[in-house]
Amino acid sequence: MKDIPIFTGCDGIATLILSQIPYRGEAFALIRSVFTNAAACIRECESFCRAAGADQVYFGGHADFGAFELYASIIEREAPSLPQTDAIAVPTSEFAWWAETYNEKFKAIPAAKYCITPENPYIIKHNGEIIGIGQVGGNTIRSVAALQKGRGADCVCALARLCDGQPIRLLCAEQNLSAMRLYDRLGFSRGERKEVWYKKTLAF
Repeated sequence: MKDIPIFTGCDGIATLILSQIPYRGEAFALIRSVFTNAAACIRECESFCRAAGADQVYFGGHADFGAFELYASIIEREAPSLPQTDAIAVPTSEFAWWAETYNEKFKAIPAAKYCITPENPYIIKHNGEIIGIGQVGGNTIRSVAALQKGRGADCVCALARLCDGQPIRLLCAEQNLSAMRLYDRLGFSRGERKEVWYKKTLAF
């Protein structure tokens, strides 16, 4: 299912992210502009997304979401450098296994996207044993997940060695508390919010 970059309704314009519906049952409506009534625009987007098969619709963008509940806030984090580790990140061609592992690890993370075919996938090893997975692009760690308890720092630091330049960047949902604490310990700053998504409440 394809996303709709420009969805023009009677009450506004939005970007509808529908590609996650077949996998997570979720759709996202990013309100770009409201013509007259924000509530009507939101309802129109929700109706379209649910007709496309979404069980849950989240909203963001240019509208008043004061009556909504915060679902996910994605912030950028940066670190000038990271500690050394004996773990190493190596490319893998086991795409199906990697994607299955990624989806299992990220299924409970708010606003995480389902992975079908991974780009630049790595496995992270220590003493020949796989301890995590991740992705790197440029100077950004695009994803990271430890497969053993207590090995998160090693996984992050191993991927950081592959980053092209500094500072090392990544995105993290503030609701992912364990990851946020790990990045705090590793010295990542807390930057601006890149995405904010809300869900409707009974009050709306």
